[in-house]
Amino acid sequence: MIYRNAKKILFFILATALMLNCGNKTGKTVSNTDSLSTDTVADAGIDKHSEAYIRQRIDTIYKGVGKPTYDSKGKEVSYIRNPFNRDSAYCSERYYALMKEALEICNETGDILYDYDYWVCGQDWSDDWSCKVAKVYEITDSTALVDLSIHNFSDTETTIALRFERNDWYIDDFSPSKDGNDDKKYLRETIRQGMKIREKAKSLVGYWGWVGDDGPELLLRLEMNGKGLEVTECNIYRLYGFDKATASFNGTDLSVDELEYDEENEKLNHEFHFDAHLDKNGDLTGDCRIRHPLASRNYEGPLTLRKGYFKYRDGAKQNLSDNQAMDRLK
Repeated sequence: MIYRNAKKILFFILATALMLNCGNKTGKTVSNTDSLSTDTVADAGIDKHSEAYIRQRIDTIYKGVGKPTYDSKGKEVSYIRNPFNRDSAYCSERYYALMKEALEICNETGDILYDYDYWVCGQDWSDDWSCKVAKVYEITDSTALVDLSIHNFSDTETTIALRFERNDWYIDDFSPSKDGNDDKKYLRETIRQGMKIREKAKSLVGYWGWVGDDGPELLLRLEMNGKGLEVTECNIYRLYGFDKATASFNGTDLSVDELEYDEENEKLNHEFHFDAHLDKNGDLTGDCRIRHPLASRNYEGPLTLRKGYFKYRDGAKQNLSDNQAMDRLK
């Protein structure tokens, strides 16, 4: 009896040591995004192309989705705002590269790449969100398909495509299609259209000055920074400036924005918003909204800017070429 108990104790010690060593053979700290069980299964000789392993891999990938997380101060935040980048961790390299480039393009054009969250299959996630692998099929050396049953307020069936790279499986598409109308095609088309818009945006590079009989005496300077238009100057003559204004251009409409809100005191510090388009004269014409603590009055109304020209209300006029220095205005 004692001999049998001793064998059981010895077996337990050896099994525990084996799991610890196999689960973290690199010696690195295991984070909450790592799967100790997945590493252990792999090191034990389980085929990574087996259905059992792929199911476990999907469980690892989706285990943090739809669950609340907490910031460094213990405040609950949505997983969407979690600093852990789920896309870079669990998407294939080619899919993530396309996604990043498409996101950069959308930041330039002011478009939204996705109007829903592809991880939870919705724009929001319910408290009882859940995901279950329904089927694993069409497994090859480099690809596989997985059907998922997702509960998010209601039950949804969806399919994801996997790609085997870096010695494991990664999501290569959230909406695979045999006719080619998948996520990657959408991302490539977004990038292609965005590159055309980027070329059009080059015509807006330069100084743009206020013209008219009424309105804020605005001087706006736009430059290309390699990733679209950049606002390098946004000043109201002799009054105040906006140092962090950003621009987006969708091929026809330009939007320049800056908003500073004091969350601690729950008040708006200042705001600048200008939506404009090129009119038949080549001027930027649109609506402008300005709120600033230094302003003698806030402004909300029409505004016209002309390239290379600035007119002061006090009677002085200044014509500008795009290569003139800003100190000529002062």
